[in-house]
Amino acid sequence: MTSRKTPEDRRDEILTAALKVFGHYGYRRASMELIAQAAGISRPALYQHFSGREDIFRAMGARMLDGVLDTARDAAARQPTLVDRVYAALSVKLELVVGSVNAEFRTELLTEAGLVAADLMVSFKIRFADLIEEQLAASSAELAQLGRVISARDCADLLLDAVVGISQADAPAESLHRRLHQMVELTVLGLGLGLGLPPVATPVH
Repeated sequence: MTSRKTPEDRRDEILTAALKVFGHYGYRRASMELIAQAAGISRPALYQHFSGREDIFRAMGARMLDGVLDTARDAAARQPTLVDRVYAALSVKLELVVGSVNAEFRTELLTEAGLVAADLMVSFKIRFADLIEEQLAASSAELAQLGRVISARDCADLLLDAVVGISQADAPAESLHRRLHQMVELTVLGLGLGLGLPPVATPVH
């Protein structure tokens, strides 16, 4: 006997369908009708779960970003070296942009996310920076310049900003991932150079 789907199950199915619709059509062209069709339900049934397109977009974004963080943390935990751990985590974020969304709509969706779900995007960046900072701080013994030239937090923020820049380059996904790996290697190599420099004073804001 087939078990009856719960409202939570149906919401998950709708959000999975919405991701495909937003990824294919972009935010502006994605309609409630298209999302309902993709989810295999009627528009009235869709409105029983979500108040509108923005509501779906926010819920989809929250679920997706939480999943990305979990995936990044798991990916990093499976790697043996610092370079591999940091790259594994950052590559998940890069894949979020270059993997699941049609190229012509990536910029639009990121722009709309900043408008519709700005709080989610800010929280996501902070939590991702926490993850990268944890990886760097856990290997501080092998990073002679960490805390001298740059703090673990500033380095994490810098790496995340670099991922954004790399993702916007007009190149195949394989090339973008190669550039990301090279950037992580250079960063870790630079932090590992013991040049005997005195600690840099932290600026007062």
